[in-house]
Parts: sequence; C-alpha cells; structure tokens
Amino acid sequence: MDALASEYANAGKPVVFLEQHVDFPMGKRIARWWAAYNSTAPAYLPLVMVDSGHRISSGSQNDFKATYRALVDEELARPPQGEIEAYTRRVGSRMRIYVRLRNTAGLALSASGNDAALHALVWEDRHVGVTDRIVRAAPWVGISPEVAPNGSFTATLETSDLSTVNWTALHTVAVADYLPAGSAYDMLQGAMAEPAALAAEPQAVTVALDANSGQDRAVAVHLRGPHVLSWTAVADVPWITATPDSGPVSVQPTLIVAAGRLAPGWQQGVVTFSASSEDGMSFAQTVAVSAFSGPRVLRVGTTAALYGSTATVSVDLSALGDENTVSLTLAFDPTVLSNPSVAVGADAGAAVLTTDASQAADGRIGISLALPAGQTFDQGESQLAVISFDTQSGDTVSATTVRCADQPVPRQIIGTIGDTLSATYVDGAVLLVDAPIVRPPRRHLTPRGP
Repeated sequence: MDALASEYANAGKPVVFLEQHVDFPMGKRIARWWAAYNSTAPAYLPLVMVDSGHRISSGSQNDFKATYRALVDEELARPPQGEIEAYTRRVGSRMRIYVRLRNTAGLALSASGNDAALHALVWEDRHVGVTDRIVRAAPWVGISPEVAPNGSFTATLETSDLSTVNWTALHTVAVADYLPAGSAYDMLQGAMAEPAALAAEPQAVTVALDANSGQDRAVAVHLRGPHVLSWTAVADVPWITATPDSGPVSVQPTLIVAAGRLAPGWQQGVVTFSASSEDGMSFAQTVAVSAFSGPRVLRVGTTAALYGSTATVSVDLSALGDENTVSLTLAFDPTVLSNPSVAVGADAGAAVLTTDASQAADGRIGISLALPAGQTFDQGESQLAVISFDTQSGDTVSATTVRCADQPVPRQIIGTIGDTLSATYVDGAVLLVDAPIVRPPRRHLTPRGP
C-alpha cells in the first residue's frame, strides 16, 4: 500500500490512502463498503474501496498493486461533482473542521433525499497495520436542508478527544458523498483541509490610472477562510475604499482606487482585512496597493537619416497596463518619404500587426496591433511598431513630420473589455542630413580615489 501511495505522490496525483481498523471502524466509511458489497456471501480482508464505494474489492489479490491501481485510475478519470473548501484547527484535545461544499452534481443533495453527507477523515502519519496513515477520527454530518444544484452547504465538524496522538502528524481530508439510484454510494469530491487562516488574493496589486480620464479602478479581492469568519477592511490611505467594507467570508470585497484622489506619479497604500469568529478565531491579512497616476501617451518617434537612405521611426506607447489594442494612421509627406514598411516592435509581445497601405501613395498608412483577448501591453514604455521609409535624394527639405491621423485607420486604444481608452497622441519627425551624425563618446565618471 505504501509503495502505491508513493507512486501516486511522485506522479503528483491527488490520491490519499487511509487505513481503518475493520473491527473498530470510525464514522460512516465502512458502511459505504458494505452498501457497495450488497451481498450475503462472505467477504474477506482486506476490504478495499475507492471514494465512497464506487469501486471495491475484498480478499487477497494475486497482484494487489495492479488491482488497486486499476480502481484508483478509473476513479481519477471521473470528473468531480462538488467543490470543497476545508480548514482545521486544534481546540484543546479535539480537532475542529470547517467545511464549505458547493454542489456541482446537477441534482439536489439532502440527507433525507439521497443520504448526502459530509465527512472529515482525520488521520495520523504513524505505521499501524499495513499503512503509515491510520484514521483517528471520522466525524460526519448529514446535508440538511436540501442543497440545490450550484447551492452551498457549510458545516463545522469536531472530533471527540484525541489522546496519545502526535498533533504535528495529524491531517484531515473532507469528503462529500451521496447515494444515487442503486446500492453503492458515490463521492462528490474530497479536499485536503488547510490550517485555519484568512487568505486574501492577490496580496499585492499594481494599478495605473489615466490622469486625463478621472476614471476610478476596481480591483476584486478573493477572501478565503473558515466559513464562520466575519471580516472588516480598513485602508491606510484616503484613495482606497473597500466595497463592502465588512461581511462574512463568503462575501467578496472590491477595492476602489479613486483617480481623483491620486497625486501624479507613484503612491502606495495598504488595506488590512481583519477577521474573527464567535468560536475564538482571529486573523489579519493585508493587501498592498501601488498606484500610478499619469497620462497614457502614444508617441511617434523622431529620427535622423541621410538623404537618399532609409529612415526608421518607432511607435511607442506609455502604457498604463490596461491596453489591448492600439490603432492609428501615420501621415507623412509622400514627396519626402516613400515605400513605408511596418514591422512589429520589440515590446509588442504576442500582438498581431495589421497594416492598411491602400493610401500609402497619398502619404497615409494604417497600423493596428491587437493582443489576444484578455491580454494587455506591459505598463511603462513599450515599442509597439517600427516603420521604415525611403527618403528623397535631394537636399531641399531638412525635416518632415510624421503625424498621427485617422484615415484609413482611426486612432484609438481599446481596453480588455472593448472600452475606448483616452490617450495623448504625439507626432514625430524625420530629420534629413547630408552627412552622418557624429556623436561624441560618452564620458564615464569614476569616483575620485583617496
């Protein structure tokens, strides 16, 4: 059995092998085996089952590992029919277990209707019998009242006094099962219980807001913890509020970053979530918020080139981190610049480049860069596109403008939800010279010695 447990553990598969004394069983688990057996014929040790009796075996096997592996693999291939969140803590000489079940089975669950129940299997890592995991307690509760599909059920289970156990070696798995048509029970899902605590996800948030739009930013926070907890939220800066600012742990807050209260540039704040329960638990968790306030800028670069050579300008975005698609038209003097060629910039990531050169002869070329749905350009300065032109060979013009325009492709920046984002658009230029530009070498200053 231990070899098989190690095999699944090394493969990263969610399998727990537990042992109970058949003559002194705990909870309702052995009843699940006998319900699946449903025979008057003698049964022989070992009595083995996966989940709550969906598959069983009894007696010695020629190849026990192969027999049991086949049962487990078949069960792993079945989809779960519930979502379980479970937490444990020691209360004196007892283990208290908090369980939340969401019913995804597509049918109603109840103790009276289909004998649906929640079980907490508490085991100790100690070699007893044939495994290193012996069950020490198995409290359970029937699911009542009825839980409709997609509904939730919560329960607090507690063991009797546990003596002569190593508390640091105790673990708990929460299991939900029911009795469908037939005699064998079926397990909806099982989940390892975590130590009771309050968790907030994410623990750090970075947002950038367009100072020109004044639009606030909402950030969802997911709180996790025992179902008996209630929480309150307090921010240490006036530009963050939590909505709601208190509630049971099943209610999830949203942090609102108020654009109108931000100073230009970067600033930091912290939201502290404090949670407690009537049975004596108390926890705190913080979420750090970094916020930037500034304009979103789409900029055409300025470059210098020799007459009769190739000039290359870039399209750069000062991104706030919520931009998914960038489009614009570059307008230029076709008597000075010609044959535009567009390439994806170094920081465009997975963006797909689309160009419209239908008006290139008139001095306009359309450009669009679109990321996959849900993705955004990185916050900060990003080179999105590079455009190369052939320059005129004469020296009659020393500079020419490359402007942001709207035909054939209108200038716009789109967010991840399809919203149009405000931006400042800055034109660029090509400076034409008749000799290479010589730049003096940079001087590197080194600290003066003693």
